[in-house]
Amino acid sequence: MSAFVVDPQLIDWILILVALEAIGVLSLRSLTRRGPPPVGFLCNLLAGAALLLALRGALAGASALIIAASLAAAFVAHLADLALRWEKAPRVSQSTIGKVTASAQARPKAAPSAPTRGSRVRA
Repeated sequence: MSAFVVDPQLIDWILILVALEAIGVLSLRSLTRRGPPPVGFLCNLLAGAALLLALRGALAGASALIIAASLAAAFVAHLADLALRWEKAPRVSQSTIGKVTASAQARPKAAPSAPTRGSRVRA
């Protein structure tokens, strides 16, 4: 069993499954117009695929340069995915603030309420 787990060909099969997943999800999205945004989805898959390539290189005895390049590609794809997911703070323009303030000032103020029963009004 352990020989099967450390076999680089297992990683090849997993990479084929990742490619089939990408094709399937993107095809389904183009047909139904539903699903994850393509750019973010592909960045996420590329990060995972690059990590799998680094693992394959380590299992197959590839050079340290190939493994480092795969890890660097995974890092770049991960940063791109993170940048796409990062929520930006809403921008509030000065003109919007001025409009809100002007509309609040333009509203008539409520008239003072009449004294209620049992309240004392001093003259």
